[in-house]
Amino acid sequence: MSQYRFSEWISEQLERKGWRPSDFADQAGIGRSAVSRWINEGYQPNIPNARAAADVLGVSLLEILVQSEQLSEEEATAYRPGREPERPNSRGNAAAFRSKVLAEVSDVELAAEVTRRLTSARRRRM
Repeated sequence: MSQYRFSEWISEQLERKGWRPSDFADQAGIGRSAVSRWINEGYQPNIPNARAAADVLGVSLLEILVQSEQLSEEEATAYRPGREPERPNSRGNAAAFRSKVLAEVSDVELAAEVTRRLTSARRRRM
């Protein structure tokens, strides 16, 4: 996937809402330079900025992390506390399935899982 997947996605979100990047940055409490880097340079948001962006855009934190490729769609759908999600049986219902799974994961659960994975990855590097 392209390093600019998130920049394209965030640009589309802002366009749909009729917002300029500076308006979005101000509403989310994110530095304008950070938003500029997301859009123009393909940077990924950090977790606090991703959470703020999700709140303002009305999407889940998980959606931001998937769109910014910090989590894969497979990781996003695989992380289900206590149960494995039912997999889509055709390409036609994959988007609906993904939206359902994304909506069911709380930000607290997601943040805990991301922290666990980052800690595990750091330990493997040592």
